[in-house]
Amino acid sequence: MVGAMATVEPPVTPNPDLTPTPSASVKPKPKLMERLQEFITRYGMLAVVVHWGLFSLFLVGFMLLIHAGFKVESAAGAAGTFTGAYLACQAIKIPRFALTFAVTPLIDRLIQRIRQKKQQPPTP
Repeated sequence: MVGAMATVEPPVTPNPDLTPTPSASVKPKPKLMERLQEFITRYGMLAVVVHWGLFSLFLVGFMLLIHAGFKVESAAGAAGTFTGAYLACQAIKIPRFALTFAVTPLIDRLIQRIRQKKQQPPTP
């Protein structure tokens, strides 16, 4: 039996004209600190108000949940409720920041819409 001879193909070198080149318009993703600075520059005080508002909502929510689970009747118990709620808020700090970054642009758009609606004269 005669062995089958394999065909030999020449090595393929890429054509420099056909290789994809990165587009000049594609920018690298900014670093986290740059994005944070851009966020604060764009939203400023609104971002601070949203963050503290969310913190307050979560703190009160945790206080209500803790209070609903335990019968607190003394000042020490009330302080314990606040401390427990505060610690729970600190435990969810990273998701709270993420929520701040997600909700602030939505609130900003809502405020802009309301302002634009107020500036438009009523049609007869």
